[in-house]
Amino acid sequence: MEMELWNLFQSARAPNATLILSVIIGIWITARFSSVARENNAPVLMKGIISVFALAMASFNWFVFTLTMNNSIIAANAMQALKDSGETISPIAEMFISQNAGDLATTPNMVGMAIIISALLIALLPLWLKGE
Repeated sequence: MEMELWNLFQSARAPNATLILSVIIGIWITARFSSVARENNAPVLMKGIISVFALAMASFNWFVFTLTMNNSIIAANAMQALKDSGETISPIAEMFISQNAGDLATTPNMVGMAIIISALLIALLPLWLKGE
């Protein structure tokens, strides 16, 4: 049964990779919109629309980073339930449980938060602050 749980966990990692790729592309698109708007001296309405898009991308990124963390937590909790049922699990599963089991995350880890915040600042600051 442990092997099936590992297979399910691994199956969830491919969609996670695709979601992380969408985060990277979204950050690039947001920064590009901001850059083009600044170069063309866009009106305030356009800057507002780009700002809303940047905030929406930050929200999506928050969701993706939290979701990818929760996949590990769910798999670890399932392995803990398997262990609690009396089934013998491997030492690797024991270590995985000790590192990941617990309540579901509602926030990304610190690295995810740093990426989200820096991407948002990269998009918004050049858009609204004038440089020399």
